Amino acid sequence: DVPSTLEEATKGSARVIPQRLLEVLPLSLSLLFISFLFWGPLIAPVPLAIFVLTCQAYWLWRSSMIGIHAVRGFFVVRRHSKMDWRQLYEQERVTGFKSLDWESIRHVVVIPNYTESVAKLSQCLDSLAESEVANYIIAVLAMEEREGEEAKRRASTLIDKYTGRLGGIFATFHPGNIPGEVAGKSSNEDWAARQAKRILVDSGKYNIDHLTITSCDADTTVHKKYFSCLTYKFASDPKRYRRFWQAPIFYYNNIWQLPAPLRLPHALGGISDLSRLSRKYFRMLFPQSTYSLSFRMADEVDYWDTDIIPEDWHMFLKSFYRLKGEVDVETIYLPMYMDGMRSKSYMGTFVGYYQQVRRWAWGCSDLPYAVNQALQYRDVPRVLGLRRLWSLVDAHLTRTTSWFFVTIGRDLPIVMISIAGFTGLPEWFYEWSRWILTPCLGTLIIMSALDFFLRPQRPDNFRWWHFIFQYVQWFLMPVITFLFTVLPALDAQLRLALGKRMEYKVTEKV
Repeated sequence: DVPSTLEEATKGSARVIPQRLLEVLPLSLSLLFISFLFWGPLIAPVPLAIFVLTCQAYWLWRSSMIGIHAVRGFFVVRRHSKMDWRQLYEQERVTGFKSLDWESIRHVVVIPNYTESVAKLSQCLDSLAESEVANYIIAVLAMEEREGEEAKRRASTLIDKYTGRLGGIFATFHPGNIPGEVAGKSSNEDWAARQAKRILVDSGKYNIDHLTITSCDADTTVHKKYFSCLTYKFASDPKRYRRFWQAPIFYYNNIWQLPAPLRLPHALGGISDLSRLSRKYFRMLFPQSTYSLSFRMADEVDYWDTDIIPEDWHMFLKSFYRLKGEVDVETIYLPMYMDGMRSKSYMGTFVGYYQQVRRWAWGCSDLPYAVNQALQYRDVPRVLGLRRLWSLVDAHLTRTTSWFFVTIGRDLPIVMISIAGFTGLPEWFYEWSRWILTPCLGTLIIMSALDFFLRPQRPDNFRWWHFIFQYVQWFLMPVITFLFTVLPALDAQLRLALGKRMEYKVTEKV
């Protein structure tokens, strides 16, 4: 029997590390690395210099990879946006390539939502209805029962509006009083997926082996070719039951309505996501926000866990370890668009965005889970398992520490030795640091150019001087990234270390 939660896995097994110890580890490592910049110049100046230069060289490598692969991804997206995926499928079938029948495949799209308006959900459903294979899509409105009659009213309105425009649409209502559950996307999604299986598969209407299931945020607009491409990939991939599919996500739906300082991290996030998904070598991908997988695999691993907040990476890790490390993520090079966080008030938008990033950073809670899953399931190839763990650790530690080494890694040690009256830092440290970091400016220029081509056309009411500030704000990037990337990530790690659990808060989208 496969344990469904970390707590169950821990029971009766001596091969796991205590949960609380692992929960303290991310913050401990972050603070150790950051504090090294303060006490390192005084106690171990040469090791500090080597360590800082190593971190900066690593950042230069990462920065270079972001620029190179973002450009590659940009051109692949343009090419795939013009492809006829059904025609490609038919051409391969003529050659005798074994694949599933195109007409038998259906895509179940689960849209978890809570207090989302009819207009916002319609934005998502409109994009599904405009798909090239809209009649193959079955939308599941995953409502929350605790909303009462309002949820039923919205569901009824949307079902009436989209019946006949999609292959099917129905609503599920997640009870709010199930013991052990954490209210949020993951628990709602788990309920909706199980109900969808009962309605679509257990009734004998569809074969579970011919279904995909897509986790879809309520503000997502999907490219019209996304599900055509997914149909092709699902039909033709022999490893279809061990795959997640992920498209690059751009927060462009309302980019021109966001406060100027927040347009920068939203733009960087989309370009970085494109780059991450476009890598060919040394890639260790995780699904994010809106993603697809086979319904068969979701059923094999017993669907989503209901006692966690960040469900995307967690669902992948759960599948990866339970299915012997055979699970991977494949890129669909078609853009998805989402809303940036926007509140009713200007300052409220900044507060809400900080809270949203902190919730994303709460994925650090997957580190204890992944470590103990690796210990529990020993049939994952060791090298592959270690690479996956390293990718997870790297993602969360660089989020909290890289800013310090890149932005003040050279200057802070100078300040510290000046205060203490020491002269222990080697002279080559300053020069090497400058030469290592200077090429990183090239990546910023590339990202800025790609954002210019990918971003929707600015509206007529957007003043020219606002447009100028759009690029002036790049000089404020160190401040913006510290306030809205580093601090929320440290906040999340602190909460995890203190044993404080985070509640899921729906992002306000005005």
